[in-house]
Amino acid sequence: MKTAILLVTGNSLSLAETLHQEMNDSEIFTLEHFPGCTYISSLSDFIEENFDEYDAFIFICAMGICVRTIAPHVKDKHTDPAVICVDSMGRNAISVLSGHIGQANKITQDVAHILGANPVISTLSDNSGLWALDTLGQEFGWEVLVGMSHAYYKNIELLDDDEEEESDEGEDYNEEEEYGEDEDEEYDEDEEEEYDEDEEEEYDEDEEEEYDEDEEEEYDEDEEEIEDDNSIILQMRDGTNYNEKTKEFNVIINLFVNKYRTALLLEIRDEGTDYLERTRPQHVDVYYHRSDMDLSQYKLLIIVSPFMFFDPAIANIQYIPRILHVGLGLALDPPEFEELFVNLVVGAPGKNICGQAIKEVATIDVKRNVEVIKILQKLVDVRFYTAEELSQVEVPNPSTTVQKYMGTPSVCEAAAILSSHHGVLYAEKFKGLSNKSTFAIAIENGYLRQGHIEIVGAGPGNPDLISVRGRQMLEKADLILYAGSLVPRELTFCAKPGATVRNSASMDLEEQFALMKKFYDEGKFIVRLHTGDPCIYGAIQEQMNYFDQHHMSYHITPGISSFQAAAAALKSQFTIPEKVQSIILTRGEGRTPMPEREQLHLLARSQSTMCIFLSAGIAEQVQEELLQEYPETTPVAVCYHLTWKDERIYRGELKDLAKIVKENNLTLTTMIVVGEAIDNREGLSRLYAHEFKHLFRK
Repeated sequence: MKTAILLVTGNSLSLAETLHQEMNDSEIFTLEHFPGCTYISSLSDFIEENFDEYDAFIFICAMGICVRTIAPHVKDKHTDPAVICVDSMGRNAISVLSGHIGQANKITQDVAHILGANPVISTLSDNSGLWALDTLGQEFGWEVLVGMSHAYYKNIELLDDDEEEESDEGEDYNEEEEYGEDEDEEYDEDEEEEYDEDEEEEYDEDEEEEYDEDEEEEYDEDEEEIEDDNSIILQMRDGTNYNEKTKEFNVIINLFVNKYRTALLLEIRDEGTDYLERTRPQHVDVYYHRSDMDLSQYKLLIIVSPFMFFDPAIANIQYIPRILHVGLGLALDPPEFEELFVNLVVGAPGKNICGQAIKEVATIDVKRNVEVIKILQKLVDVRFYTAEELSQVEVPNPSTTVQKYMGTPSVCEAAAILSSHHGVLYAEKFKGLSNKSTFAIAIENGYLRQGHIEIVGAGPGNPDLISVRGRQMLEKADLILYAGSLVPRELTFCAKPGATVRNSASMDLEEQFALMKKFYDEGKFIVRLHTGDPCIYGAIQEQMNYFDQHHMSYHITPGISSFQAAAAALKSQFTIPEKVQSIILTRGEGRTPMPEREQLHLLARSQSTMCIFLSAGIAEQVQEELLQEYPETTPVAVCYHLTWKDERIYRGELKDLAKIVKENNLTLTTMIVVGEAIDNREGLSRLYAHEFKHLFRK
């Protein structure tokens, strides 16, 4: 983010330099000559010339100077840059302009963190913990559509003061605070006269006939109970800087922050929808199917879906994830681009897809140089597949004609399926307007509200050492299948009411698969909980192979491995400058054979720090092999139940390794660490040497 740091007086130069050091792509501008800073003769002239050239401006001065300087240039919160003001002592960082869309609120938090200052943010959504609807789409890569129609006028009434005082959170409603502090730029006191006078005629006279007479029955009857409430329109700042769509967006935001009953429709599942479910305010009800909603009970609808929503009776905002993959087949004589474009956006019969949801178009590679494809590539990502790749995909509508000319029974359906990573074929093959093209649409694998398996790393044992995401997955799971011989049961205590929790210790693979498949086919969310990090001796490869064969949706949440817990418990850095720079994670040869090239004595030649898993039962063999290369006095540590309540650690030398294991009856969940890095305090890194220069310290 291109940032200008504006310094009014040299007394605060150290603050500016600190910010410049920590913020990439920033530059300091000063009214005095200072080394490393760019001199400007006039603050107001600089802003006039550069207001649209920077993403953010950080003023270090009095608020009054900041406001008066930017005031003549403020246009629209959707395009204005972020403006932050820091007082000359660095005690407060204040978000002044474009708090959400321009990211001023986020930058304010960052600035406050860097300086140790107090962040001052006045927007209601931030202070009340509500979602910022105007930037929510940006966070998760969603496009945004606002739907109002006549619902715009139906839903513009605000709760009065008494009603607001009885809100769910029990907070007093303060009109002055909301419109004066929360959206200072939007509900500026200076604009009050404009709305009381200039806009009164527009909404009280010009629209009187249309909405008091033509729509009287529809709106007065439904809204009789709040007909005397204040109008948002009369409270909003409009002027000439905002178009109708902006006003509609502001109405929606106000409905939400004033806690009108809101329906949340989640027709897909991704990181963003997980966040919305996890942080849902009390006045929001969640739905997964349109048919389950009774919208008469709500003032606002929030939708996350790649499919259009049509209901003019309710104010709504739709977030569109880019998850649709279009398979495209072209005749020898392809259609014009205009026809192709129309079919891409609205051509799927009865499917009502949003054009913004298209992530990729896919077709056969022999069409790569067709002119219409070249034009299409300028607008959207286009992926090409060979006939051989396409022919491997089973499709519902194979064609002998396509097979004859293209060498594959399907182009559009097969391409859509491949492009979506074997997702759901939402729209089977349909023809374009002139029969010169065929289309199929698939939803990217893992996004539909269907069964899903999350493979979660539990960490080394202590329930506090599971990742935040890992715990969130456990809390939402319908089935938790945990490796009970290795994972403490306490990790499952956060399961939601009604969740099924099963120990897999007594199950073979087929039994585990059968249980997970049952829940998956019911559209349930499954957590397969493994010890440590599941990708290190987690035995998940055979499970993932099964998931792949059945085209099941799954994902891996990593965990802290026991070798990392060992380093922490031993208070040792396993990589010592000029001593040892590699860590080997391995095991001894027990019931599972080791590849010949990975025999312990061969790996030991490097003298690296060696972390040996699953080998306490063959300690004598391990010791014998390691002594072929390591000196017998090499430090060793035998770590039992790392981070568990009964954790035990035994230190010694390599020549005594087997004895330590035997005398202490160590078997399962034991990590053996070998190498000079144990307890080593010698060797200095060059990273922090004063003469060592790099990108951040020149």
